[in-house]
Amino acid sequence: MRKYELSKIYQGRLKKGDDIIQGITEILKDNAMNSGVIFGIGAVSSAKLGYFNQVDKKYEEEQFDEMMEIVSLNGNISIKNNEPFPHLHAAFSKRDFSAIGGHLLPGTMVYAFEFAIFALDGEHMVREFDADTGLFIWQVGGNP
Repeated sequence: MRKYELSKIYQGRLKKGDDIIQGITEILKDNAMNSGVIFGIGAVSSAKLGYFNQVDKKYEEEQFDEMMEIVSLNGNISIKNNEPFPHLHAAFSKRDFSAIGGHLLPGTMVYAFEFAIFALDGEHMVREFDADTGLFIWQVGGNP
């Protein structure tokens, strides 16, 4: 476990047609953010989600080409491959009010998206491959 201080809070929106992952990544790079938490709401014209199959140790991906509301989007910021990396999960509601969710992937296109990013000061977390889980997860000294 690591302790952080809140540095800044950024609020804004992405434009209609933007890819959420790409847009957030650009904001992180432009503002030199390596640690933080992200929240967002809005709507998408399409979404691409992943589900991590723990038996096969790989992501199963699904593309949803339909209009949906973002009920909840949250995640964290760390470093992966020496770059700021937004790890995001999202829940969406469909027109029939059913819900879907999972690991947010590139290919999720904005209709309207408002976000808040809480940038943190402190030693940033680094994602590295963990053979036991098959995931790129935080490497924290002294903690499993």
